[in-house]
Amino acid sequence: MSLAKSFLAKVPSLSDSTKRRYAELINHFVAHVGKKPRYQREDVLIYLTVLAENGASRTYQAWCFTVLKTLFDVNAWQWWTRSEERRLKPKPDEPNMPYLRLPEMQKILEAVASKSPMIHAMVRIASTRPTRRIELQSFNRDDYARPYLRVKTKKGGEANTITLDEQTCNLLDEYLAGRKDEDQALFVSRHDRRVTLPLLSFIVRQILEEQGVYKRGMGWHSFRRGVTTALHKAGASERYLQEYGGWRSPTMPHRYIQLEPSEVDEKIRRIHPLLH
Repeated sequence: MSLAKSFLAKVPSLSDSTKRRYAELINHFVAHVGKKPRYQREDVLIYLTVLAENGASRTYQAWCFTVLKTLFDVNAWQWWTRSEERRLKPKPDEPNMPYLRLPEMQKILEAVASKSPMIHAMVRIASTRPTRRIELQSFNRDDYARPYLRVKTKKGGEANTITLDEQTCNLLDEYLAGRKDEDQALFVSRHDRRVTLPLLSFIVRQILEEQGVYKRGMGWHSFRRGVTTALHKAGASERYLQEYGGWRSPTMPHRYIQLEPSEVDEKIRRIHPLLH
């Protein structure tokens, strides 16, 4: 019995279409790493390399990784630990997601000037530096020493120190001067406790809705995509964007740059040698 048939017999609950896809993948896997009575983790890495070299998307590679994990599990073959798996599993491509265009970010910055210094400061940080929601929540007072702010990324990278502009520093100074609590968190709620992630999501959604720019899926990451896209359009290379955004890999900014079909068409038409 082939490996694919043996595997499918052990997972009978799958739909027919899913069985076909799984069988095709497993047969492809065997064709590239060879027939063996027992497969090793290294065989999976070899296969992922084959997929990458043949131009498979990271999303497809991640799906293959998940299917092969199931294959290893049902056959009781050794797999990686959870932490190793997180490190080795290909990261799916991020599709075009709702993001804030430059005029929208400018409009929001003008609007939040009338809000509290804390909210104004958070929006300025998110609008000028590609900051994650979890990072906004995790900032402590001692992370800020004008004009520097230490970012403790939650994506597995090292702490990164960024430089804030003068206006953002002034807002943070004003906000901290008005604080009467002793909580170590940089941003706190009305109860003088560190802001929660749901509260941050509520704050940004309220701001976006007030300005009429909210779309499904928007949040703090919409600023991150927007800043990265705006800087890319202004000429910043992905290597520069990597450093500015605190990414470990120069390929990461590529996943955040959002391209509008109309802009792509216009750009290509301007440079296409056969369209002039």
